[in-house]
Amino acid sequence: MTEKAVRSLLFISMLGENELFNPDHFGSLCSSGQEKDWIVDWFGPVAQETGFSLSGVDICRGDALPAVDDVDCVILGGTMHVVTEDRSWLHALYAWLRRYRDAGKPLLGVCGGHQLVSTQFEDGVLDGRVGGTLAGTYEIELTDLGHQHPLFDGLSTSPRFNFANYLHVIPSDAQKAKVLAYIGESSAICIDHGNHWYTTQFHPESRRSVWSCMYEQTEPEHVGNYSDDQDGAGLIRNFMKIAAKELNEQRPVVLSE
Repeated sequence: MTEKAVRSLLFISMLGENELFNPDHFGSLCSSGQEKDWIVDWFGPVAQETGFSLSGVDICRGDALPAVDDVDCVILGGTMHVVTEDRSWLHALYAWLRRYRDAGKPLLGVCGGHQLVSTQFEDGVLDGRVGGTLAGTYEIELTDLGHQHPLFDGLSTSPRFNFANYLHVIPSDAQKAKVLAYIGESSAICIDHGNHWYTTQFHPESRRSVWSCMYEQTEPEHVGNYSDDQDGAGLIRNFMKIAAKELNEQRPVVLSE
């Protein structure tokens, strides 16, 4: 008997509209240059191993979000936009996520996804970093809760992740008790929001090659700050394991020959 991938894992890309994101600059990552496609290429195999079928949509470029009932798990990507902008696809995303959260299904929000969940669904505040843009691969510090959290299971005590942000979340008093990690002035770069919703300011879904494509045209001084010696893939795998366990407790997975 082998486990069949019967769970739907959706990667929601909101990297940028045409004025900010040019897929031609990312053609070395996949033939389309689209984030939704390179994420499926990179993480499809581990998704399969944990009982998921991974697919992607790009809501900045007209892809429709599927019905909430057809999605079991979500990874919400980062964005070059600010999550408070007045854009139709952002408003549609907010409404979809409210229905999705009401359904009690797992989510991992990354960078812009972290900022969106922390400030639009909770009472955190989005603010500029005093130190300016944080761009590169850096060690983070785990809180006591973070050291015990399954998201960081099997990773080093000071794991390394890729960052690319000039905004960060100032946590509310209620959120401070749920913070899993911090770095420098940014006191809430990973939060367990409860109900199996987790968010990170850093980019566990990324590789150095993404940032080479991102910055080589505009800010090449940042490219050398990134490394493939980082723990992102391990955290993504851990999230999938957590999500699979939670979903299997809700509805046992189907096994087939």
